[in-house]
Amino acid sequence: MGVVQVQLPDDLKQVIDRQVAEGHAASEADFLTQAARLYADHLDAENEISVLVERADADLAAGRTTMVATPEDSNALHHAAMARLRARLAGDATGH
Repeated sequence: MGVVQVQLPDDLKQVIDRQVAEGHAASEADFLTQAARLYADHLDAENEISVLVERADADLAAGRTTMVATPEDSNALHHAAMARLRARLAGDATGH
């Protein structure tokens, strides 16, 4: 396990101390480990969103769009998306 030493501004140190005192973290190290994991998860989510936006932009530029003008259109789009999701989840469950 790696070790990182940092100096924190007093206001952040007080936040950490308060969270430990209130039982939200077992220790300062535990709090900072949790915070770093959450931040890493946040960065991963941002990257995933960027990829999705790039794909959506490419689809729009290529004319791959779906017109949703009626409740029936919306329902059909929803069912198609759910079918793709179920297929993807089934593939993930089988290791594909």
